[in-house]
Amino acid sequence: MNIKILGHHVEITPGMRSHLEDKLKKIGAHFDQVQSMTVTLSINNEKEKDLRNHAEITLHLKGKDLFAEAHNGDMYHAMDLVVDLSLIHISEPTRLRRI
Repeated sequence: MNIKILGHHVEITPGMRSHLEDKLKKIGAHFDQVQSMTVTLSINNEKEKDLRNHAEITLHLKGKDLFAEAHNGDMYHAMDLVVDLSLIHISEPTRLRRI
C-alpha cells in the first residue's frame, strides 16, 4: 500500500508525517482492498480561524476511489477527523437501489 502525503502552503514536519502514517496504517490493517492513499494538508486564508487547516484524503480502492475532507483550527485535529471520516466511508455497507 502506497501512502503519499502532500503539503500545500504548509511544511510537512516529521511529527506530522509519523502521526498521519500511524493513523493510516490502521486503515490498511482493517481493509485489504486499499491500494494507495493520497493525503493533502493545506492552510487556507479563511476569515474564520476554525476553518484554516484543511486535510483531504483520497483512498484508491479496487474499483473505486473514496474522498474525505475536514477543516479545523488545529492541523492534528483535522488529520484525525479526516482519517475517522474515511474509516466511516469504508465501513458503511454499500446500498444498491433497485429500479
